Amino acid sequence: MRRLEELRGEFDRRGVQVVTVSTDHPAEIQADRHYHGLQARMLSDPQLKVTDAFGLRNQGYNSAPPSDDAPALPVPTTLLVDTNGTVLWIDMSENYQRRSDPKVVLEAMQTYFD
Repeated sequence: MRRLEELRGEFDRRGVQVVTVSTDHPAEIQADRHYHGLQARMLSDPQLKVTDAFGLRNQGYNSAPPSDDAPALPVPTTLLVDTNGTVLWIDMSENYQRRSDPKVVLEAMQTYFD
């Protein structure tokens, strides 16, 4: 997530809002948000309701860390969604430890928002 902040100027220029979704509880998000270095709205989804609505439950690596009470982890995914809520672009990682490269996200924004 931290690497997406490289695109802050591009997000601001296009009016793009970054929203993250994690299995962390709100208190954990608040306590740890400085570690991420991302200026984003960070949402809590410990029961994977949003994750499952988008079909992003990690099927290859189902176990959350023992300290996490979430039933599983989401697949790292980046979506571009327009103001009507339509998903325009999705980049779903094959590796649960990797996220979209900022260059890939920039290319998608140029394609869909420019």
